[in-house]
Amino acid sequence: METPTKTTPSKDTANTLANSNGFVQRRLRVLKFLMVTSGVLRDPVIVYALLGSVSRTGLIFAINETASRLDQPPGWSIGLLVMSAVVLLVMTYLSRLRAHVMINRIQVSIRRRMTRLLLRADIDFLLSRDHGQVYSAMTHDVGEVSGAVVNIIEAVEAIVVIAIAVPYLFWISWSAGLATVLAMMVGTLGYVLLDLPARGWVVKGSHATAQFCNRVEDMLAGWKELRLRETRRDAVEQETLAVIEETAEYSMRAERLYSGSTVVGQSAMILLLCFVVALVPLLQGGGAETLFQVLTVVLLTSAPIESLFAALPRLSRAEASFAKINGVEAALENAQIGLPVDRGDQANAAGAAPKSFDKIELRGVAAQISEPGKPSNEAFHLGPIDLTFTPGETVFICGGNGAGKTTLLSLISGLRHPDAGQILLDGQPLDPQSLAKHRALFSGVFSGFHLFDRTFGLNAEEIATLEARITELQLGERVSVIADKFSSVSLSSGQRRRLALAVALAEARPVIILDEFAADQDPVNRAWFYDVLVPQLAQAGRLVIAVTHDDHQFGKCDRLIKMHAGRIESDVRVKVGKST
Repeated sequence: METPTKTTPSKDTANTLANSNGFVQRRLRVLKFLMVTSGVLRDPVIVYALLGSVSRTGLIFAINETASRLDQPPGWSIGLLVMSAVVLLVMTYLSRLRAHVMINRIQVSIRRRMTRLLLRADIDFLLSRDHGQVYSAMTHDVGEVSGAVVNIIEAVEAIVVIAIAVPYLFWISWSAGLATVLAMMVGTLGYVLLDLPARGWVVKGSHATAQFCNRVEDMLAGWKELRLRETRRDAVEQETLAVIEETAEYSMRAERLYSGSTVVGQSAMILLLCFVVALVPLLQGGGAETLFQVLTVVLLTSAPIESLFAALPRLSRAEASFAKINGVEAALENAQIGLPVDRGDQANAAGAAPKSFDKIELRGVAAQISEPGKPSNEAFHLGPIDLTFTPGETVFICGGNGAGKTTLLSLISGLRHPDAGQILLDGQPLDPQSLAKHRALFSGVFSGFHLFDRTFGLNAEEIATLEARITELQLGERVSVIADKFSSVSLSSGQRRRLALAVALAEARPVIILDEFAADQDPVNRAWFYDVLVPQLAQAGRLVIAVTHDDHQFGKCDRLIKMHAGRIESDVRVKVGKST
């Protein structure tokens, strides 16, 4: 028989204290964000909330004063009653309307910040990060956090009402005041006991929502593969339905606990009313007037107290979503690739982008690519690589699958940071300040390219060039540019690649990267690519770097680089007369 360890209780106590401390810190962070960072404290909504709370307490006092003077002519209490009722209704309307403005402001602020960070994240983040988590954080979780503003405002109103009404209640009846405080303590205790397990289910539900977003992406991006194989489609359907069920189950479990805490609070208020009606007259010997006054206070404060209890679960959900948003933002911050975040700086950087260069050098460049969930010793290693590129060259890169060709293109173009070595532009090593200018030298069509349905970022001259290139690439009958938007992107894979090439050519950058462009082209377009376009670009002084497997076309480049297992196997000059 084993002897029970004596350290377990202390560990449990330490874990409990740690969870409690973490709970308080997380709650304070989300409260600080909602109240301070988002600007709620500086917004008129706080004034509306305070005036609404004061008018509610004024309404309580006016009702009691009017009731106590029924045998006398109406006095100032009637005026206070009418004024308090009008102010309460107006302030309630204004605060709710202003709360909606705050919700939109918070959503815009978070999504704007995350959008800018996402657009400037390096390729490692985009390849390794769960896209569903990012999508869920920018949509569902932002809604949870911003929506909590309404509950925060209601909580402020409730706290002010309670702070004024409870002392007034003690002045009318000490027993009723004490019972009210005990009822609020019971409601708070119910929330505290049920919040931690409920929050655990909320976190699980958030992860399940992210998985659902991934499955939706699979259904949209992989529609061809899903329709070619029924078993694959059925498996994706089963997985998606299972995730939907999980999300609903986690949500229901959390809601049961939150509803339980709400019921505890409501039960406490019901017991309070029963106490007031049944026991307050016996304890204090007060008459109907005292009972009426106590009931007025309790009834008009019960709604703010219940809204305070209801705000606590919503704040817990907002806390979980806020933690997820912070996690995604922190990962995005660590994955920035040197693009200026400020729009003015970006414009300046784009305006100062070089239109030409003398040479691009890779010196001892190496990179390690790890797949999520796999140990580092199974990572793919590229390099060390030493290469030099000059304007007017046509460089073909070949090699088997997994040789590192696409990774090399990402390093050359500045889309990926090397783990070792240096990339130099005109003899100067790249740094965060010069990286954006370096990338501005490149345009290209990568193997996993995305075709936008609009001509984002192109000026009028570039759009005119794009239209000419669309005709040249035999797409004029299928695609046109109307109000900066393509008439259609529902094209075959080869046509989509040619349209992407037309966009890249319209940009007229000094360097163009083409990753297996000719792979899905018909013989006519393939011949045009090698015999017309590539020489045309080289004669214009542009550096062409193309990944290709067309070995019978290798003689049409200036240099042929062969790669194997992340290394340069050979770098051969095919055409004589140009220096590397």
